[in-house]
Amino acid sequence: MANSALQLSSLDFDTLKQNLKTYLSTQSVFKDYNFDGSNINVLLDVMSYNSYLNSFYLNMVASEMFLDSAQKLDSVVSHAKELNYTPRSAKSAEANLYFQVDTSTPSPFTIKKGSMFGGTNANGTYTFVTDKDYSFTSANNTFTIPNLAIYQGKYITDTFIYNVSNEAQRFILSNKNIDTDSITVVVTENNVNTNFSVATTLFNLTATSNVYFLQAAQNNQYEIVFGDGNFGRIPNNLAILNINYRVTNGSDADGITSFICNQDLGLMNGGTASVQTPITVIANSSGGANAESIDSIKFAAPRYFATQQRAVASDDYSSLILGNFGGSISDVSVYGGETLEPKQYGKVVVALKPIGGTVSPDYIKTEIISFMKPYIALPNKVIVTDPEYLYCKINTTVQYDKTITTKSSIGLQADILAGIVQYSADHIEKFGNDLRYSKLVAHIDDTDTSITSNDTSINIIKRLTPALNYSSTFSFSFNNAAEIEQLSPGYTKKNPLSDEPVVTSTAFTYVDTTGTSYPLSYIRDDNFGNLLVYSTINGVFSVLNSTIGTIDYTTGDVKINNLLTSYYGNYIELYMVPANKDIIVNNNKILLIDPNDVTITMVEKIV
Repeated sequence: MANSALQLSSLDFDTLKQNLKTYLSTQSVFKDYNFDGSNINVLLDVMSYNSYLNSFYLNMVASEMFLDSAQKLDSVVSHAKELNYTPRSAKSAEANLYFQVDTSTPSPFTIKKGSMFGGTNANGTYTFVTDKDYSFTSANNTFTIPNLAIYQGKYITDTFIYNVSNEAQRFILSNKNIDTDSITVVVTENNVNTNFSVATTLFNLTATSNVYFLQAAQNNQYEIVFGDGNFGRIPNNLAILNINYRVTNGSDADGITSFICNQDLGLMNGGTASVQTPITVIANSSGGANAESIDSIKFAAPRYFATQQRAVASDDYSSLILGNFGGSISDVSVYGGETLEPKQYGKVVVALKPIGGTVSPDYIKTEIISFMKPYIALPNKVIVTDPEYLYCKINTTVQYDKTITTKSSIGLQADILAGIVQYSADHIEKFGNDLRYSKLVAHIDDTDTSITSNDTSINIIKRLTPALNYSSTFSFSFNNAAEIEQLSPGYTKKNPLSDEPVVTSTAFTYVDTTGTSYPLSYIRDDNFGNLLVYSTINGVFSVLNSTIGTIDYTTGDVKINNLLTSYYGNYIELYMVPANKDIIVNNNKILLIDPNDVTITMVEKIV
């Protein structure tokens, strides 16, 4: 019978040992024992260690039984498998090339699967390969390769013999850095090769379907599983399985801007060939990704399961896209076409935020559209678009007490800037993440104990990139109401331009309809909802165009018409003073804080 003197509420070693001492001291046979004596102290240590190890083991076993608490990758993968979720593998970076080849071989000219190209970035030199055979024709001996897709990595082949009598046989692929998108399975039976394709559902499968299933295995590997004779065909006994796939370095190979051909293209065509250099890079290498992390699997698996192999609700679209393209896409926003102008009823708009950039490559968008087709009821329903970025101009005056810090004013200023940038990364920079003023100013105050207060203002920025020396038109929204003076009924402003503007811009060179250029021109509003271009000419404020555009102060909607300009830097920034301190975003908009848009003024506290 258990003794109440033995306490089990705490299972650390010292408490266990003390509980054992307390328990033994209540027993009459140990009444006069010295429990700190050498012999019994050793026995108590052994008992405590044994109890501690058993409690740790049982706790870990219980934790690994559930997806939420599991910590080992193999456990998380096993639970994800129950939800029909296959963790993402590493993904090869992709680039697109244009070049010409002079060759002695007649048409057609072939670039075979696995042809190698090389490129270098800050991480090292990487090999890129073609993913299939390409064939080109020409009327002469010069062949144009217009848009060749190449993928980082190298191809390897795992070979197995299918043995029907071995019930425990498994086909586990040998390499951990596989790109599962590149897998091809060829089954050789009676000297006849049959290509098996991957299946992700049992729908429409029969006993003769030449398909395989891909699932995660232990040690971050992947496994090929064939059908059971009802859903998918069983290969013949002693069939040879050749499983070819690409091994990749993931995201390390992103950002390569120049390539060379490392393959003798003439030899594979039975002649000679010379690649004209330099090779033109249509799209730099991008889209590389590492294998999915434990935390990502925990998040994605139950949400993928909830989609039930269909796309109906917005969460279904997000889960399916992130589950299959999470190595390239960091965030997704899904909303209806009825919110567009003009309205597109029945359409679903999918906005993509890529990893390591601001705009997703076109090939990713095309792949997503193709991927989503089997999951939706109507064709041509999905519109894939890019995020619309709004930036925040932060102007903060920070008061600090220099008597309680060893840091200089400049040091504190650097810490505050780093903290604001980190706040941007942690709390905004995703779809639907609003900027909450109270949290931002509290974050600034928490930067250092010497900071006593801060006075912070925020403007919204839209960056415009007009076509140089061509007329450009823009239509966008700040998504927030503007801070405009509320006038009394019947009151009319005598000179609206004498009031502080709500909308201002950085400097640019404006070109009027006669072709005359005006350096150091600016855009502002007239407090009546009209946007104009102005400059200072010979010290006189001069309006150059009073009808360049409009702003709706209630919605923040802006229209700019026929802006002909050359500008300084990479863009023109248009600032708006919001009516509220919180900045709200919706649909495809994302907020960012650029360090260049942050102004910090340090003020010493007067003691």
